[in-house]
Order: sequence, then structure tokens, then C-alpha cells
Amino acid sequence: MLIPVWLGEAPRSVRSEAHEPPCVAFLFLGELFLIPHLLPIAAALARRANPPRIRLYVATSVHEEILIEALAKLRLSQVEIRRVRGFRSFPAGSRETPNLRSKVLLLALNAAAILRHDVAVVAERTSLWLPFAARRRGAAFVYNEHGAGPHANFRSRRNRYAARILMPGSGMAARVRESGHTDAPVVTVGYIKRDYIRDVSGSAGGPCFPERRPTIVYVPHWMRAKSSWWAMGESVLDYFARSREYNLIVAPHIRLAKFDAELEDRLRPYRNCPNIHIDTRSFRLIDQSYINGADIYLGDGSSQVVEFAETPRPVVFLNAHGIDWQSDPRFGHWQMGQVVKDVAGLDRALAEAPRAQTRYAPVQRAYVERMMGQDDKAASERAAEVVSRVLVERRARRALA
Repeated sequence: MLIPVWLGEAPRSVRSEAHEPPCVAFLFLGELFLIPHLLPIAAALARRANPPRIRLYVATSVHEEILIEALAKLRLSQVEIRRVRGFRSFPAGSRETPNLRSKVLLLALNAAAILRHDVAVVAERTSLWLPFAARRRGAAFVYNEHGAGPHANFRSRRNRYAARILMPGSGMAARVRESGHTDAPVVTVGYIKRDYIRDVSGSAGGPCFPERRPTIVYVPHWMRAKSSWWAMGESVLDYFARSREYNLIVAPHIRLAKFDAELEDRLRPYRNCPNIHIDTRSFRLIDQSYINGADIYLGDGSSQVVEFAETPRPVVFLNAHGIDWQSDPRFGHWQMGQVVKDVAGLDRALAEAPRAQTRYAPVQRAYVERMMGQDDKAASERAAEVVSRVLVERRARRALA
């Protein structure tokens, strides 16, 4: 997929850098939702005794501004931010997800610079094509999983080129091994994003509605096979537009806008409904503003339900594809709430949700702990320790070389 012939130049750059101070790169080349899964690791690494040089590589000015503000809040002036080749600028102050260049193109354009580091830390698997293409010459790659859902796929051979794979909980670690990578270098560290919410974004709440009613957050997935959006989304919005019982936050996975070219046309008729708030692009889809501000979660395949259930509350799932979910491990999270097969079942499910929560709350607690790990406020420190070990290993191998 990504095997540019000029990657052969990387080892010469690596040899020329062998005696420089140790340096770790964090790659922010993809969607904004990767920021909370990476920045806390960089922050924890920067706070260690004798930290390495830390460089945050950003693809757009939106990433850059969010990171500058976060580093100021964390008081980490020593962390560098660098723009990659192919960097895109957007109007100042924007917090909406920017249009991104191809991640593969950005990796190709910046391969030599990235591979020159001792370690590169990433939160998406596309970047693992780089050590695969370079045959592990140059930086060692540490991958942190950006979510806690059971549907992650780790079968790709690129996963074998990560020096370490960081997973939040034992359930996610098991998913890697079940994918055939029984010998994968998995380390369970906890859910990194918790530290971002706690230390950077805070406990933001949802929007204000004219009338106080129970608030439902609807989070459709971006992949058709897992999503209720294409089959049921407009019917869901019709239901709530007529409702006098509920407020609705429409907060789809931030990638949905990329995969449904007609998304705005579908949403337009509902944008002026007083009890419906719609957001498809802003950073509030990422920083748990809507997750924290809702009383009931309505969704399908998105792992954001695990973040929601960390504070146990009612959950309703839409089975738009008639999935035999109880025998499908990709939908293990559906055990945390009621599952309905059509919008006609919403009335009863929502009405029963508060009473049913007595039954589901212990299930949610157990599932959250299995997938996200316990929150002892030390996940980022454990991840930073792993990165430090990989850095020492890499420097030792370079010294031998």
C-alpha cells in the first residue's frame, strides 16, 4: 500500500542522527478524535525525569490550535509542535473537523522525517504502514488503540510492525489475540482519553434546550454495516421531532459526514426543531460534551457507548440490520442495554429505560472495566513508561549498529 522506493534513504538519515539526543514523535495526521488518545501520553512523557525531546507533528491548523491551547493548560512549554509537509491552514478559531489530505500521502511526504526519530507514537493503524514499508528501519512505532469497542480489527499484517500495542483493558487486549496475533506485543495500560477529559477539556455538558426534558444522545456509526443511520436515521429524527417527551442531541461519529454525501440534506428539515440539537463536525463530538450531557444513549456500533456507560445510565441500541448480535462478538457492547429492531419499538424502550437501568447498571460497570480498565488516573503514566522502554531498546540497537 505504502512502499515508496525512496524509503531506502531512511537508514542513512537514521545513522546520521544516532548521536543526537533521544526524540519521540507523536503523529496527529488523522481526525481530531485522535488527539485525546495521544496527547496525554506525550504530556506524561514530558513530565518524566530526563525526558526525551518530544515533537507533535500536525496536519492542519485546527490540530495545531487545539494542541497549543492544551499544552498551555498543561504548562508544557518544552513540547514542540511541528507542521508536516502537506500541512493545511483553516480560519483561526475553527474547532470543526477539517478536510484532511490522504493519510497515506502525508506519511509518504514525511516518511524520512518521521523515521529519523527514535520512537513514533500513533493512535491509528494506517501509520503502521510506515514501519512495514521501511522494514522496521528507523523509528520504532508504538500504537495506542483509540477506543474501547469490541469491533476493532487487528488482522492486518501491519499490526506486526508495532513495537508495542497499547490497549485500555483486558477485553481489548483479548481482541488483538483473537485476531490471530497471539504473540502481539500488547500492553494493557488503561483508557488514555480519560486523562484528557480530566486534565484538558473538563466535564463539559450538553446544549441548553428551551424545555427541560430527558435528553437522548443519538450516536450513529459511520460504517454502513454497523450503523442505523442509512436505514433508520431519518425515522429516528421524525420520531423525536414529533415528541413532546424528549430532547434529542444528534451527535454522530465524526466520520459520518465523510461517508454520507447527503448527510446535510437529510438533516436540514430538523435543524429548526426546538427539541433537536444537531452537530456533525465540531470538537464537542470528541470531548464528551454530548456524552456527559445526556440522560439516555441511543446508538448502534459506536464504541462511544462505553464512554457513556462509565457513568451508568440507560442505553438503547437500534438493530437496523437484524443482526444476530448475541452470537456476534463485534456487538458485545449491546449487552449493556435494550435492543430494538425498529423505530416503532422506541416508545416502549425509552419509557422502560429508567426502570430497566437497575438491571443493566452492573452489566455496564463490568463491561466498562473489562474494555477500558479501571480508572486509577495512571493510564498515561503507564503508557509513557512503555514508550520510554521502547526508546531505550531502540537506542541500544542503534548503538550496536
